Amino acid sequence: MHFDIVLGEKEYTLEIEKNENRFDVTINGEEQFSVDAVNLKQDLLSLLIGNKSYLVNIKDDNRKYMVDVNGETFNIEVYEEGSPRRLQRGSSGVQGKQVIKAPMPGKVIKILVKEGDEVEKGKGVAVIEAMKMENELKASANGTIKEINVEEGKAVNAGDTLIVIE
Repeated sequence: MHFDIVLGEKEYTLEIEKNENRFDVTINGEEQFSVDAVNLKQDLLSLLIGNKSYLVNIKDDNRKYMVDVNGETFNIEVYEEGSPRRLQRGSSGVQGKQVIKAPMPGKVIKILVKEGDEVEKGKGVAVIEAMKMENELKASANGTIKEINVEEGKAVNAGDTLIVIE
């Protein structure tokens, strides 16, 4: 099975092969891992990935899923391979102050800018890791980095203000 997923502003291609209660997953044709899954009850799964256990609650809303993993919530859109899809991003007419917020809970892996840097729309400003996937956050318009409110290696919650651009 092939799927395209959207997590935050990042898109991934997943290839999943099912073997009984085990799934072999390949992300973007590169990262591979196996997942042992047990359905505990409707919308509640127990996953074993490597040596780590995850309790996952999934709420389905027509290709949009709210996935709670060990208390952290992620919003994920899932599309079958080849289906039309749209990713809503910041508008091109953004004026004034832009606030880059964490779209999901995770860990800041890398800050790609420093205060005073000039950025163009679409330039990556930070990378957050969530659910073993890296998500690059991008500027939604041209501007100057005014504030960086987070450090590399720190955990963030959904909605936390990370970077301010003017």
